[in-house]
Amino acid sequence: MRIQGFGWREGLEYPACPTEPEGMKVSMVQRADEEFPFLHDTMVVPLLGKLFMAWYNCSEAEIVGKTVIRGRWSEDGGKSWSEVEEVAGDAAGAGLHYVPVTFQEYGGRAWAYVTVMKAHDRPVGYRCRVYENGEWLDAGEREEPVLFNTLPVKTAGGSLIAAGRVAPAAGELPLIPSVMLAGPGAPAKWRIRKLPGPWNRGEYPFPYPETALIVGDAGMTAVVRGEERAEVFHSTDGGESWSGPTEAGFPTAGAKMYGGVLSDGKEYFIYNERNVKNDRKKLVMAVRLPGEAGFGRLYLLREGYDPALDAGPCWHYPCACERDGILYVSCTASAETENVRHGILMRIPTDSL
Repeated sequence: MRIQGFGWREGLEYPACPTEPEGMKVSMVQRADEEFPFLHDTMVVPLLGKLFMAWYNCSEAEIVGKTVIRGRWSEDGGKSWSEVEEVAGDAAGAGLHYVPVTFQEYGGRAWAYVTVMKAHDRPVGYRCRVYENGEWLDAGEREEPVLFNTLPVKTAGGSLIAAGRVAPAAGELPLIPSVMLAGPGAPAKWRIRKLPGPWNRGEYPFPYPETALIVGDAGMTAVVRGEERAEVFHSTDGGESWSGPTEAGFPTAGAKMYGGVLSDGKEYFIYNERNVKNDRKKLVMAVRLPGEAGFGRLYLLREGYDPALDAGPCWHYPCACERDGILYVSCTASAETENVRHGILMRIPTDSL
């Protein structure tokens, strides 16, 4: 069973060999280096009239050693980038890690919301940061143990909504898929709305329930990662209450997904396509045109090792945003056996979809 308007369109054969979007350009934004071989959870976002791409870096392995949030600015639509700057510095001396991050622009200023962990996947709250005079400054701390998976999006009612996962209590594993709601002001005071499911009675079937979000005028869809399937939830009241779950209707692998709505009304959903190994070598994007009952177009974003970039074969954990007729998609590129990960950006003309 599928929610109407989501999933691969019934009656169409799922494409075995999708093609790349016409005019797509792919570039390396941040390559792993000796100091920070590990990079993950990229975010790309329009801020202050420019484009900003951020990620978290680790000096040893995933949330091991020195952990920092860093990023670069682009004033020409992702063609060139500033030097790397620090959004949130290392807190290992306090026994903490800052990871991951999301962003909001309000009142002519950029705001960052940075999850604070005491260990890998053990959130204890999040910090607010504000960008002033070329640097990121502290703007307070919140106690909700939440991990943000998406950029905040405006709802039809003018409030903000983001998606992610939350821990039952500070310092525990974030096993509950959720959305976060806030008024339009900043720094946002996020209210957590847990999606309906067995986690609300103390059962946790998904070890990493990362959540994607597609926000339309008439309603919104949340898609939750499972290792064997993805589950879909739907809301028609601005994210306050949710129905579901139903099956997503896509062959998703066990990895973070991302979705959204373009300014021309097209919906997009980005995910790693499942294969027999359930790895992350193939990153695809499905597109639904306005008025269609389901998604009917599929595009290949990345697959396998890219000799031009010297990156891959895995491409995963996407983020996306639209600006000036371009859909920007960032992701992690990684080798299969080495603890080395890079930050990649794809620029896709929206009129080619």
